Amino acid sequence: MMIIKVVAPLLSIVILTVIAALPWGLSSEDRFVLPLLPIVAIHYWSLRQSETIPEWFVFLAGLSLDILTHGPLGFWSLIYLLSYYLGVVSHAQGLRGQSARLVLFAVSLLAITAAAWLISSLYVLEFMDWRPFAIGATYAGLGALFIVPLLHIFAPRSGRQDYLNIKRGA
Repeated sequence: MMIIKVVAPLLSIVILTVIAALPWGLSSEDRFVLPLLPIVAIHYWSLRQSETIPEWFVFLAGLSLDILTHGPLGFWSLIYLLSYYLGVVSHAQGLRGQSARLVLFAVSLLAITAAAWLISSLYVLEFMDWRPFAIGATYAGLGALFIVPLLHIFAPRSGRQDYLNIKRGA
């Protein structure tokens, strides 16, 4: 069980990063959704088990996506670290409940998409078209409805398990 707790977050981020880097033949308006898919896993795991995902791993996932897609180096690393940060800060606030996490993910995805649009605009020194970013965020939000239940299968239960450590005496 302990190995799943450590391997599942890292493996899910790697798998979604590889899926994001593959050439799927999408139109230019729909290409922004793929790099947002690892954000679902990064946010999910950093919100629930922030200690199992090191910051350098999130950075390397973004950097590898930049290298594999021939994008500007550091762009997705910065976006993924922002997603990680939002998840860790939210974890520290102690938010519980499915509806609170859903609203938090939606707000985080909106903030991350806005940051990606702003950084992209600064990169080319003119305002980029915001519609591909909005379409990508919408599809990533819908994709999260399928990805999160798969991630939830491998998440350890958060309840107390005192019955496993039965000791005799005081």
